[in-house]
Amino acid sequence: MAEWCAGRREADALKLEIGKLTVGWVASFALGWALFLVGAALAEERRLTSPDGSVQARLSVDASGQLVYAVAFRGMNVISDSPVGMTLDGVDLGRVRTLTALRVSEVHESYPVRGAHAEAKLDALRALYHVQPQSGPSYGLQTLVANEGFAWRIIVPGEGPRRVNAETACWRLPPASRVWFAERLSEWKLKTYAGEWLSTTLSRLHEASPQGPVQAMPLVAELPQGGGYAVVAEAALYGYSGLRLLAEPDGSLRGCFTEKDGFEVTDQVRTPWRVVLLAPTLDALVNNDLVSHLAPPPDPALFETADWVQGGRSVWSWWQGQDDYLTVVGEKRMIDRASELKFEFTTLDEGWEAWTNAWDVLKEVCEYGRSNNVRVFVWKHAKELNLPERDFAALRVFLDKVRASGAAGVKVDFMNSESFATVAFDERVLREAALRRLLVNFHGCQKPSGESRTYPNEVTREGVRGLELNRITEGYLKQLRAKGVDASARPYTPGGENQNLPASHNAALPFTRCVLGPADYTPLAFSRPGDTTWAHQLAMAYLVTSPLLVMAENPDRLFDEPRLGKLIPFVRELPVTWDETRVLEGSLIGELAAFARRKGNVWHVAMVNGSGGLKLVSFSPRFTGWKRARVSQLADVSGKKAEVAFATRVVKGDETLIVTLEPCGGFVARLERE
Repeated sequence: MAEWCAGRREADALKLEIGKLTVGWVASFALGWALFLVGAALAEERRLTSPDGSVQARLSVDASGQLVYAVAFRGMNVISDSPVGMTLDGVDLGRVRTLTALRVSEVHESYPVRGAHAEAKLDALRALYHVQPQSGPSYGLQTLVANEGFAWRIIVPGEGPRRVNAETACWRLPPASRVWFAERLSEWKLKTYAGEWLSTTLSRLHEASPQGPVQAMPLVAELPQGGGYAVVAEAALYGYSGLRLLAEPDGSLRGCFTEKDGFEVTDQVRTPWRVVLLAPTLDALVNNDLVSHLAPPPDPALFETADWVQGGRSVWSWWQGQDDYLTVVGEKRMIDRASELKFEFTTLDEGWEAWTNAWDVLKEVCEYGRSNNVRVFVWKHAKELNLPERDFAALRVFLDKVRASGAAGVKVDFMNSESFATVAFDERVLREAALRRLLVNFHGCQKPSGESRTYPNEVTREGVRGLELNRITEGYLKQLRAKGVDASARPYTPGGENQNLPASHNAALPFTRCVLGPADYTPLAFSRPGDTTWAHQLAMAYLVTSPLLVMAENPDRLFDEPRLGKLIPFVRELPVTWDETRVLEGSLIGELAAFARRKGNVWHVAMVNGSGGLKLVSFSPRFTGWKRARVSQLADVSGKKAEVAFATRVVKGDETLIVTLEPCGGFVARLERE
């Protein structure tokens, strides 16, 4: 399905401009930023600078006739000449005769978001160029140079069936960069994007994985010489196939698709945005909204109000594996516990449809939940919905029944692809769900590309290696023991299957996958924490952003285990979206994630140690602006992973506080004005 009507109107306007070859500038711009037009015909070069002057982008045609781009950030060349183009119907459109500027405009806008902060602000230059290739149809090239990075996309007008054979999208980062990538040592790596975050040098990325040189997005680069961070991603993935990255021996990252022979589109061809996010610090990286900026805003006809797309926290019976899993009595007990915790949702996972008179029983459970102020998500396998026959009748009928039952939303699972057809199905789910005012949680899916802005009923998605793995690992080890296999000395394999999440992965997530959008990591695993401490498990719920936070742990355990009683007030008051986020000094990808996050008038500090050694971390509550603050904290207990120490004290606003993090440990504090 194509993007919604506003996106279509934009596309039609671009098509008109390109078709008329409207030469010259059609928008005025202020003197505070620079635009330089140099050369003509085959030697054309176009330069754009972001409003704050930190990002400079250059478009040009090289000596071979290839359209290329380059990007500098704060004086450092972060993308050297990299090709732009695509092969459409067997014709290479990247070989160019002319590059003509049609329009440049300065953009300043803000809008509400749900994530690291409450409001996103875009300051950028947006440009449109007419490109005449050496052969094939002329097309439009859109670029955006923002304070937060650079992006481009191609729009090819036309009618009828077209085949996208390949793209020449490429990113050539500084060779000395260190790159973080999501590794999974199985065929699932490029199906569900649930890899462990590891790092290597850019020059070794092509050989770093036994799975081959193709990597999933995003890739996060630590730029050399303290130059900051660059993230390679795509945005506004609609009506197209998802892009992967082929790492080459020279360090180039080239786009490639699931479909080896390409895919067919109808009428206009519009690529997603090809993006490099840029940030001087980890704080700026976590607060970078470029992917969201590039996604179309929500359709007002679908989302006239925001009240019904509010997220919250959910209990979830699947992770615990209890004997009463998906019994009606057991699920009503989950609702009772959700109500005690002040959670807004419960999630019925795989198996509920096996109930006798399942839809009637579901309605009964939903009514019980409603009487306790708890709403219900229901699970469904994508293969039973991704059926194009009769205009996706199976999907529409299912969603009608979900709506009639009184459920709040759906958890659609096992898409296992980002092919053209799968991406179209995902959008169809979001749109059909929105028509019925249903929320959506995608699992077994690709990375986000701004969908939660265009369709705010998408309250979270997986595409992340989360705590499901710890339950799966426990089951696998039980099977080995039943066969008489001693698994106690089984070595840890980075990116391997059937092993608990390592602390280093957790300490990388807030700076890697979570930069792109909500992640259904399913935090809070006190009964299966792996090598991490209980304080680490609690802190991850504060560090991983998701408007729908699904708790892994059995809520009964929180109430029945006396040592966990100290955590209940923190879980009960846990925000899922934030008004402000600040990354604290000392944070380092994979080593230490330390945030201060504000919700209303309350600040929360959360830290996780990604290493196997003791860490001392200091911070000051100066960020609050208060003279005095009351600090209520949960910290590690030396030598006891399954224990937390609670303390409360009043501190000065400029006082330095020292936190001791145990190996693979954590820390959480609540700060209120005294």
